[in-house]
Amino acid sequence: MKSVCFTWGGAICASLCLFVISCQKNDHPATQSQQGSTQTLLMNATNDVVQSAALESSNVDDIMGSGDSSTCPAITFDTSTKVFPHVKTIDYGSGCLGKDSIMRTGEKIVTIYAKRDSAAPGTLISIATFQGFTINGMADTGTIKTYVDSSSTMGMRIYKIVSDETLIALNGDSKTFTGTHWWKQMQGGTTTSPDDDVYQITGTSMGTETLDGATQFTYTATISNTNPVIKRVDCNHRVQGSVDIAIHITTGGDANFMEVLDYGTGDCDTKATLSINNGVPQVITLPLYFWPLSL
Repeated sequence: MKSVCFTWGGAICASLCLFVISCQKNDHPATQSQQGSTQTLLMNATNDVVQSAALESSNVDDIMGSGDSSTCPAITFDTSTKVFPHVKTIDYGSGCLGKDSIMRTGEKIVTIYAKRDSAAPGTLISIATFQGFTINGMADTGTIKTYVDSSSTMGMRIYKIVSDETLIALNGDSKTFTGTHWWKQMQGGTTTSPDDDVYQITGTSMGTETLDGATQFTYTATISNTNPVIKRVDCNHRVQGSVDIAIHITTGGDANFMEVLDYGTGDCDTKATLSINNGVPQVITLPLYFWPLSL
């Protein structure tokens, strides 16, 4: 992956410094002082795309995982895993800090309807919901539905992940993430351990960020079919492929921007490249704490 920076005038720099200090993980929408700053809104939108991808990866890991758990989160089943449907509860309790540096609390409840490795194409294999669940202090609600895609075969499983999540801060500010992605297993399908699994991801997601009841921006993120995203289970980050991001800023007048976020060529790191409106790609570190590109 690659890294991102902001260029500012003096007044904007001061505002950004406050933003970085107060929102190091960028999990909350911009504060009122940032409202109307194009660079800050672009940074938030880019980070939201990255965050929604990280949340989807975590959800897929929890849904597809073996269920073995010796540390937080605690994983339990309401009946035999050989009986369908059964319920898998993933309990983060009062808080687990993940390898992705996200603090989670509460429970994911996954109802599993069919064995994913042998279910017929088109089968709904699970629905995940949230109970008292938070992401870095923001309440997380919604559903994650997993299907065996209609084009899937026994030799090459393809899963369709349909996500609909809303994050709500204590002050009522919110983010929404929706998307439909196809996870095609490229490696690890013939072994029992998930650690060697590698997936190719395509599809589209959309999101919004709301502050004080007003929408700040919306975005649509489309993964290039010619350069699909690669996710290795043994890496917390997406390591390859590109995403085309169309951002519509609604604060301070309508404005549209097109970004290309490229995760690189396979290294497990937080580096990426980012370009805006067909500009020269620049190396960035995710998540962004400042905006490096000229507008």
